[in-house]
Amino acid sequence: MTGPTGDDGVISTQPGAYRLAPEQVDAGQFEQLLAAGSRDYEKGFLDAAASQLDQALNLWEGEAFTDVAAGECVAAEARRLTELRLVAQERQAEVMLALGAHTDVVTALKPLVEHHPLRETLHGHLMAALHSSGRTAEALAVYAGLRSTLAEELGTEPSPQLRTLHRALLERRPLDTGRTTVWPRVQAVPSAEWAGPSQLPHDTPDLVPSGSMNPLLRALTDDARTTTALTAITGHGGTGKTTAAVHLAHRLRPSFPDGQLFVDLRGSRPDPTDSADALAQMLLALGHPPSALPDGVEARAACFRDRLKGRRVLTVLDDATDEAHVRHLLPGNPESAVIVTSRSWLTSLPFTLRVEHDRMSPHQAVLLFHRTAGADRTGPEPAASQEVARLCDYLPSALRIAGARLAARPHWTVADLVRRLSGHKILDELTHGSQSVRCCFEPAYNWLAEEDRRLFRALGAYEPGLFTGASVAAMLSRSRTDATEALERLAEARLLSVVHGRPGQGRPLFQLRGLAAAYARERAVTETAGTESGAAGAGRPTEGRPDDPYASRHLHVIGGNR
Repeated sequence: MTGPTGDDGVISTQPGAYRLAPEQVDAGQFEQLLAAGSRDYEKGFLDAAASQLDQALNLWEGEAFTDVAAGECVAAEARRLTELRLVAQERQAEVMLALGAHTDVVTALKPLVEHHPLRETLHGHLMAALHSSGRTAEALAVYAGLRSTLAEELGTEPSPQLRTLHRALLERRPLDTGRTTVWPRVQAVPSAEWAGPSQLPHDTPDLVPSGSMNPLLRALTDDARTTTALTAITGHGGTGKTTAAVHLAHRLRPSFPDGQLFVDLRGSRPDPTDSADALAQMLLALGHPPSALPDGVEARAACFRDRLKGRRVLTVLDDATDEAHVRHLLPGNPESAVIVTSRSWLTSLPFTLRVEHDRMSPHQAVLLFHRTAGADRTGPEPAASQEVARLCDYLPSALRIAGARLAARPHWTVADLVRRLSGHKILDELTHGSQSVRCCFEPAYNWLAEEDRRLFRALGAYEPGLFTGASVAAMLSRSRTDATEALERLAEARLLSVVHGRPGQGRPLFQLRGLAAAYARERAVTETAGTESGAAGAGRPTEGRPDDPYASRHLHVIGGNR
C-alpha cells in the first residue's frame, strides 16, 4: 500500500478515505484487455486480438464477487461484469473463427451454449464452427434446439441473421468469417433454381365429389390467412378419403406453383412411416442434399420448415395414424397448405377445416357404380343398380370393387351381381385382385383390445344391428356404464356408427352396418374355428371356458339368428 501520493499501489489513501486504482485490479484489467482486443480485431490484427482476449478471460476465476457480501450495488456490478465476460467469449470465438481454429471454438462454446440456452450469438458462432469443421448436421441440430427453446419460452423465432446463417448451412454454402459483422458472413454464391416437386398420384376420373369439396377449396386458397392452411379429411376405411384428397390437390396445383408433396404415412398398416423418414422423403424431394440430412425428427422438421419459407407448396399427408404422426410434418409459413387424411378423428390439432367422410348418398352411390362399371351395363337395370349400392353400404371402395367385378365379366347382369352380394359370402364377392372390402375394417379391428374384439364379434349376430348401452349390458351381464363405454370405443374405432346421440336427446343408439356386421360374423366364425382347433389338439372343451366369457354365448346366437 502506498502513501497519499504513491502511484504504484493498488490502494492509496486520500483525506478521509481510501482510493482503489481500477487499472490495478483484475476487473479493471479485464475491461482494458477486452477493449484493446476488440480494437485489434476491428483493425484486422487477429493474432494480437487473440492474445489480448485470452489474457482478459484468463483473469477470471469463478464468478464475480463470490467472496464479497452481497448488496444491491455489488450484485449490479457482478451482473455487469458477467455480461462483459460473455461479450469477451463471443468476441474470442469470432477471432478464432477468423483464424480458422474451428475445433477450438466448438470445444469452448458447447458448454457455454448449454449454460446460456437463449444466447443467440453463441449459438451462431457454434453453428459456424461446426459447419466449417465438416459437422453441418450437428450445426443444424444446434439451430433446431435454439428455435424450439425460443418458441417454448418466449414465443419467438431466431433473429434474421441467424436464419440467414441457417439457410446457408442448409445449402452447404461456404462461410466467410469476416471481421465487420458479429455473424460469419455468407459468401455471395447464387442459389440453385428452385425445382418444385410434383408428387401427386394419378387423379381419379370417375370421382363423385362430395359436398365438402368446395369448403376445403376455400379453406386452402384463402389469401387472407396468416398461418398454414391445415385441413383434414377423416373417416373410416373405404370412404374415399385419399381419392378426395388427391383430386382436390390436383385442382389446387395452380394455387401452389412451388410444388406438391405426397407422403403415404401408412397409418392403417402394421408398419407406419416414421415421422423422421417422412421428413427425409420430403426434404429430398425439395432438393435437399442426401448427405446434409440432419439427424432426428426435430432437426429435420426445422430444416423442412426453413426450406418451405416463402414458398407456396401443397403437402398431402395420407393415412396418418394420429395427431402425433403429423405434428412434426407441418410447414410453418402461411403460403403453404396441408391436406391430412386419417381414420383417426384428429381433434387435437388446430385445423383450419376438418371434414368427416361417411357413406355416400344413394344417388351418389349409384352414380359412382355407373361410372365404375359403365353406364351401358348398369343403365338398363336401375332398380338392380340401386340394390347394389344398398348392399355395398353406399361405401365408395365397395362400390368400386363391385363395379370392377361387373366390368370384368361381360356375361353378368347387374341382377346377377345382386344375387351374389345377397349371399352369405358378401366379403368374398367384394374382392377383386388386390382390392378387398375387408381392408376397410381390418386395421380398426386389429387395434382393439381383445375384450372389445369379442364384443364386436358378438354384436355381428344381432339384426338389425342397433344397440344401446342397456341392451348390451343385459347381453353381457355388465353395468350399463361399462357397456356404453365399450360401445363408445367401437364407435371411436369406426366399427359402429352413432345414429342417435345428440346432447339432450336421450341415450346414444349405436348401429353396426351391413358390411361391418358381415366382417364381425366372419371373424367370429374364423376365430372360433381356430380356437376349436387349438382346443381339440390340446384335448379340452371349447365352450364355456372361463377365459372367454362370450364364446358359448355368441356361438349360440349365431346359430339361432343366422
